[in-house]
Amino acid sequence: MPLPRSRLPLLLLVIAVVGVGLIITARTADAVGWTAALGLAATGAVGLAIGVLALLMRRVIVQIRRLGRTLDTNTRSMSEAIGEHRVEFTEIIEGTRTELAGSVDRVRAAVREINGNLDHIRPTPANGSEAHHFERFPRITDRIPLPQDNGDPRPTDEPEPGDDQGPGGCEIMQVRPFAPTPRGWAASPDVQRFVALAVLERQPALLVECGSGTSSIWLGETLRRTGTGRLVALEHDERYARLTRDMVAAHGLDGIVEVRFAPLADWRPPGDDAGTAAARRWYHLDSIHDLAGIDMLFVDGPPTDASAEARYPAGPALLPLCSPSALVVLDDAQAADGRAVTERWLDDHPALRREGLSGDIDVHVFTWERGTR
Repeated sequence: MPLPRSRLPLLLLVIAVVGVGLIITARTADAVGWTAALGLAATGAVGLAIGVLALLMRRVIVQIRRLGRTLDTNTRSMSEAIGEHRVEFTEIIEGTRTELAGSVDRVRAAVREINGNLDHIRPTPANGSEAHHFERFPRITDRIPLPQDNGDPRPTDEPEPGDDQGPGGCEIMQVRPFAPTPRGWAASPDVQRFVALAVLERQPALLVECGSGTSSIWLGETLRRTGTGRLVALEHDERYARLTRDMVAAHGLDGIVEVRFAPLADWRPPGDDAGTAAARRWYHLDSIHDLAGIDMLFVDGPPTDASAEARYPAGPALLPLCSPSALVVLDDAQAADGRAVTERWLDDHPALRREGLSGDIDVHVFTWERGTR
């Protein structure tokens, strides 16, 4: 059984004392001579030194072993920590990749749904009678009609040299790289696309927009591609009217798009000289005094919080200025305020018909009954 390490120095000391005592005793008894006694003492000293060195070496070896075990333990801990974090990082990366893939799939599904919603228009009942529907509505792959097409939007088998070509040899519209940022009450992208496609189909000579901004740029670009028509946008906010004009200029649409500053003013129905009807805030009538023969009307303003049924005055003020074949689009039509405006327009204008739309797009579309204007 090995002695505890703490007792080894004491054992060496006892051996040394006993050895010295034996040498002194033997010399006192004349058992050994001085020479032998000194030799024994020297031998004992050497042995003691060797024992001390052995003890020191043992301690060094023990410390080295202890240090080795500590290093092994720390190394294993570090390896485990690195492995654990590596797993966490891998899980985070895989989770992010999965989320991105899901987001891309959702965006693609939304685009497919929008495309499907706008591919055709089906009839639905409106105002107690059967609503009309477009005989043909443009698809996203349709070639943009040019002036020489005589209004026929069907794609041709042999495109003109230099035309931009899409799938199946169809010409497509390419908007300039810079695109404006919509403000808080801007028309949604699916509504803007709907109106742009309607412009491509009908090629209006005069398009009037209540409101301005992103839609003004897209509609202006669409009119430029059709090669005919102009857009008049009414804007009640002077600062935003200036910003929209700057964007129009940046796109080179000055000759096509006119942004008019039309501050809101109290509006009352025609003939209400006594002021019995509640006043609404609508564009100052001076801004529309020169408009006539409107082929397409896009009502996206004023903001719905300007007053109750804020967009109703567009009916009495602008519908009489429309051409017999005009198309009227009312944005934000699914809300209670928008539905109320629709019903009042239909009551005020018996010849006005609301078109049925497929899909869940937040607009109402109106046309005039043939032969009534």
